[in-house]
Order: sequence, then structure tokens, then C-alpha cells
Amino acid sequence: MTDLPVEQLMSTELVTIAPGAAAADAANRMLETGVSSILVVDDDGHLAGLITATDFVSLVRRNDPEDETPVEAFMTTDIVTVSPDDSVEDLAEPTDQGYTHLPVVNEDGELIGMVSTTDLTAYVSEQR
Repeated sequence: MTDLPVEQLMSTELVTIAPGAAAADAANRMLETGVSSILVVDDDGHLAGLITATDFVSLVRRNDPEDETPVEAFMTTDIVTVSPDDSVEDLAEPTDQGYTHLPVVNEDGELIGMVSTTDLTAYVSEQR
């Protein structure tokens, strides 16, 4: 079970947004697509940040919900990423530290997928 590479578990239908997009636009995209995080990607396809529902709670607490704050102003930039070749076992430490979304990047640093704790839970459930 733990030898499964991340590449076989990750989602590749990614919800992304540009760093300069308005917070309201990011929130709308998340609501429309039903995701709890959105990846901030630069013009070259490289991961610049990650925004989660928790980040929006903090933003709304500090600002007006219709604020035109660009996402780059409040996105998480200290992002833990994984490789498509990492195993499910390699995901134990980041998820134990509270990370619920782990972007998957290739050796060139390009974003290629996302693994969430929901993906891991579904996989473990299938194995039982």
C-alpha cells in the first residue's frame, strides 16, 4: 500500500488562478468548482502559492469580503510540495503536520497535480 507513487493518487484537474487575481475571483472559482483550495500559478506554470478556505477566513476577518486584494497578498508561499515519484508513505509526515493539500511538482518545478487528505483517505478505504 505505501509503495504507491503519488502520481497514481494525485488529481490532475487543477483549479488555478494568477497571482494578481482578486480575492473575490479566487473565492468564486473555489465555490464554483467545489474545492477547498486553489493553486496560484505564474505565467510559466510554476507554483507561486496556495490558498485554502482557512486563508479566506483570515482575509474576511481582516477585510471587507468584496475586497479587491490580490491573491498574492494573502496566499501561502511556504508550500510543502511532493514529487510524482514519492510514495504514499512519504506523505505521512506532511499530513501529520497538518497539511491537507500537497501540490505535486515535477523536477522542473512545474505544477502537475495535487494530493489531498481526501485522496489519501479514499485510497486507504479502498485498500481495506
